Amino acid sequence: MLCSEFLERHSDFRDGLITASRELRRFARHMAHCSSCRCYDATVRQAVQVLHSASPISPSPAFRQRLDARLALERHPILVPPARAGITAALLVLAGVALFVFEVGRRPRVEAVQLLPPAAFPKPVAGAALPFVSFQDPRASVVSGNPYPYGTALVQPAAINFQPATPGR
Repeated sequence: MLCSEFLERHSDFRDGLITASRELRRFARHMAHCSSCRCYDATVRQAVQVLHSASPISPSPAFRQRLDARLALERHPILVPPARAGITAALLVLAGVALFVFEVGRRPRVEAVQLLPPAAFPKPVAGAALPFVSFQDPRASVVSGNPYPYGTALVQPAAINFQPATPGR
């Protein structure tokens, strides 16, 4: 058993809540080997003995009446909010409006920006081998001869019985 476990479970051990013989042996073995935990246990035992030996204290006869009166005073809620809360809220709203007006006045003007000229995007080309889809460079001369400029062209690898691909099949 580690000291941290001993200290964590000592209250249960001291109060008799731990009844398993194996656990009780672990506590006894740890106290036999650890002087600081043994000293802690002795201190707690002495404190409990002192508390048990003290005479019981009884409250004065008027204690219950005074306690009830104080609790009744604490139960009444304050219905009127303090004046400082209203002033604080008004100042917060005023600061927000002032900040909004100040920021709107300082906002930079956005000027009209010329649109960029249209850019040519690469045309996708489907192939039977990897990669299945590739893109042709629009500036390449191959694109100018493409019979399907706005769609895809099926490209098949050359085979022994080569037949040109036709669209729509």
